[in-house]
Amino acid sequence: SHTLPIRTVFAGIFVASIWVGFQLAIAPAQAERLESNSYVIQFGNFNVTAGEKESTSYKVTDTVGQTGAGPYGQYGVSSYFIGGGFQYIYQIDEFSFSISKLLIDLGELSPGAHNSDNLTMTINTRGAGGYVIYAYEAAPLSLETDAGITIPDTICDSGTCDETAAGLWTNTAVGGFGFNVAGSDAESDFLTTDHFRQFADRAGAETMQPIASSVDIARDQVATVTYKAGVAAGSQAAGIYQTSTSFVAVPGY
Repeated sequence: SHTLPIRTVFAGIFVASIWVGFQLAIAPAQAERLESNSYVIQFGNFNVTAGEKESTSYKVTDTVGQTGAGPYGQYGVSSYFIGGGFQYIYQIDEFSFSISKLLIDLGELSPGAHNSDNLTMTINTRGAGGYVIYAYEAAPLSLETDAGITIPDTICDSGTCDETAAGLWTNTAVGGFGFNVAGSDAESDFLTTDHFRQFADRAGAETMQPIASSVDIARDQVATVTYKAGVAAGSQAAGIYQTSTSFVAVPGY
């Protein structure tokens, strides 16, 4: 996971079914079986050994004991890849997650305007179960010298967006603090780059929420997170405001 500090200077106030008769012959399922007087182990197959083996003159991978090991298709080239057997796991990248920068600078804000900044997230997953990235804020944006003075999380133009559902936010008269995620694996409520959510507020006991996910293997999958803040005229004291946000990447296996 990554945690980002945010510092912002604010200037001014601010199926029909068809019955078909058929006959189905069912063959008994085949499986490997090991047993003794004290145990029975039954499974589709038993991988006896697998992995990479090498010396100065060769390098080989193998899977021993796998039924129909494959491969079918070519990993990273064809539109599909099926490889039964543990030896194919080594081809998939290690799990990694990174963000492009650790400080978000929203600059000097003035009434009737929105300021923004962004970062990119890059993820690689090893398991075939995909991944989920969650996000939350430590607390709402607050004045550095008085934590009791805060900027509320945005409610967007409609007044209804929250930490689980994004809304259109283009009206500069609507203040607040929020974020957008753009990328092929972004959650579906981020319909456009103008749709924003609130960050889940950990201080308010809100649960961190998924912002990007996939059930597939990810290789250098990138998403852009855009932060935006604004104040309504006459609603906010000038000063430096800050909070931190965290991203938690969880692989699926």
